[in-house]
Amino acid sequence: MIGAYGWADSLGLNRPLDAAVSTTALHCLSEPVLLRTYRQLAALLRPGGVLVNGDHFAQDGPPRSDLTAQVGRRRAERARTHAHEDWQSWWTAAAQCPELADLFTEREQRQAAHGNHGGNGNAVTLVRHTELLRRAGFDHITPVWQFGDSHVLYAVKD
Repeated sequence: MIGAYGWADSLGLNRPLDAAVSTTALHCLSEPVLLRTYRQLAALLRPGGVLVNGDHFAQDGPPRSDLTAQVGRRRAERARTHAHEDWQSWWTAAAQCPELADLFTEREQRQAAHGNHGGNGNAVTLVRHTELLRRAGFDHITPVWQFGDSHVLYAVKD
């Protein structure tokens, strides 16, 4: 599990990587675990290697968060997908399935052990992700795409 101690070593890589790509895998990590994960990713990359992280990033302050949430709702309405199940509803329904009970127990234990937020939203803002990436050894950090609170963040290893 990404963010867990030793996850990078378990990949068994024998050379530095040119790029690492993550999509909606890091948003529920706590700040300390996220910083450690960014440092581990930096260690896997060659100098000049890139990290591309597509995820949902919290905005600084309620006015911005409210605006990005409204953009998402309006887009869903225009696309006629607003009646579909949202992320939280999906997890709630899945947690009610008896066949998945053991997996959910394991998931909760792992999240607690690693300081994760349980997938209930992202507490780490885009600005803070950028700061943590800099501390982990990345430079030239910029969002290259955004829609609402969804971003693709690009970072180059120093």
